[in-house]
Amino acid sequence: LFWLISHLLLSTSLLQERQAEAMVFGSRIVSVILAITWQQALASGHRGAGHAGCFVRRGNQMLAVKLTYDGRKYDIPGGQTNWKEPASSTAVRETWEESGYRVNAGRHLRTVRGGFHIYECYLQEGNPGKGPDHEISEVKWMSRGEVSRQLNRGMWRFQRSQAYLYLRWLGNSRSGDNAGANSTKAAAVGNATSIEKTNTTKVLPKTGESEKVSGPRRLFLLV
Repeated sequence: LFWLISHLLLSTSLLQERQAEAMVFGSRIVSVILAITWQQALASGHRGAGHAGCFVRRGNQMLAVKLTYDGRKYDIPGGQTNWKEPASSTAVRETWEESGYRVNAGRHLRTVRGGFHIYECYLQEGNPGKGPDHEISEVKWMSRGEVSRQLNRGMWRFQRSQAYLYLRWLGNSRSGDNAGANSTKAAAVGNATSIEKTNTTKVLPKTGESEKVSGPRRLFLLV
């Protein structure tokens, strides 16, 4: 009997040790799985489902919508995910619903407050295919100056966390256009200056004297 009781106690002790080892091993496996899942989530970033919107540019202007709620402020078209699509598809769908413009999603620009993803999107057509939905009172193309004015008036939704980025993104395009315009203007001024300073000498047929004639008058005399 003593031997039987000792054997049972020993078996129970061994069983408890094995259960403890199994629990430790299981917790380690769970930790590894969670770590891998978290790394994959970080690596995938904006490719998963998420709330999103589009930054749409047309020349030096950006597409903005005015809301019928939340202070009737301006925002980029965008909205909530349905958890069945990637964030880029959410941005495209919400832009169509809110502004009536069909777009294609390009590169991922920024993830802002609340995990909201902003994509650079491109127009499929120049004109909207439908009117805005009931949440939108106005669809507007804004220049950089207009964006800045609305910022000063406090009329942008999420001004501190998001709206300031629009000026930066518009500035990237605007600076290149201005550079081209300035170079063209400088070339034109340079050409005009060279014409004004171009002189020629004409010998008068009767007196043999010479006089200096400016470029434009030279053309007139030759004719």
